[in-house]
Amino acid sequence: MSQITLSHAGPGTFRCIEVTGEGEPVVRLKRMGICSGRQISILQAGDPMILRVIGARIGLSRELAATVV
Repeated sequence: MSQITLSHAGPGTFRCIEVTGEGEPVVRLKRMGICSGRQISILQAGDPMILRVIGARIGLSRELAATVV
């Protein structure tokens, strides 16, 4: 099964496998609840994309979404 990043996914519900990369942007994603095993709903694709994570709506740039598998 091939894995795609969140930046290439369309609307729907997904489970995060991992957040790749290092540094402050990755730490920020994890603080927002985007981490391994977390259910993420893409409400609107694009740049920025609109996500629902743990009941909160989050706007996420395509660049950051590319680190979420």
